[in-house]
Amino acid sequence: MTTGDELRNARRSRRMTIEQISRVTKISVPILRALETGDHATLPGWVFTRGFLKSYATEVGLDPDQTVAKFLAENVPAPAVASAAPVGARSVRDVSVISEPEPIELEPTADVGQIIAVAVIVVAAVAYLGLHNQRRTSVIAAPAAGAATAHHDPAAVAVATAGGAPPQAVASESPELKLEFVATGECWISVTIDDQQPFQRLMNAGERKAVTAQNSVTLRVGDPAAIRLIVNGAPGKVLGQAGRPVTIHISPQNARDYLRAEQV
Repeated sequence: MTTGDELRNARRSRRMTIEQISRVTKISVPILRALETGDHATLPGWVFTRGFLKSYATEVGLDPDQTVAKFLAENVPAPAVASAAPVGARSVRDVSVISEPEPIELEPTADVGQIIAVAVIVVAAVAYLGLHNQRRTSVIAAPAAGAATAHHDPAAVAVATAGGAPPQAVASESPELKLEFVATGECWISVTIDDQQPFQRLMNAGERKAVTAQNSVTLRVGDPAAIRLIVNGAPGKVLGQAGRPVTIHISPQNARDYLRAEQV
């Protein structure tokens, strides 16, 4: 019997519905159903899932710590024995990781030549990135110097005097990405900024969270209807259907796609 079966049987033995459990524990109905059916795609990160398991187990009379331990045992199988496969071969068992994002697995190697080759590639990549950043700085500095010269150009002053106005930048054309999440109801979110370590939190109605990124933001929302998105100061469109988790990737290049129709 799985953890989900035990939770469902314990709930039914107390003659309680999913909706009653939701009202008492403040956990949304889709999350409770996901715990009972083992639907991992709907469940949030492990930090929240563990808390939901404990709350559910306590409410239906199960031991919360034992429930969490059994859930882990069911979803994180033991690693394969090293002697069961030839050297250099990958394990035939897939290890399910509950937390997000999934870690990158590196195969161990005892080949010194491979280690040296990897080290050379890493050093070359670092050198390339350093040179690329220097060139990028030079390119950015050149237009800035040209703009300063144009400011003192009499021709430019004449254009301004004649009533010509420089074009105004649209909110979605900002060189960096500024997002704000406004919770209209209880909802968990997971945010990854520029491929850094993601952070997760449970937002309550009325809470706001602002982030700034240079390259991209990956956002996962448990209830899209409970989050209002603001992109570079402009209202964003609805992210999805109520109660159906969604993952989106926003960058300065595609930010306009996430604006409301009247903002485009």
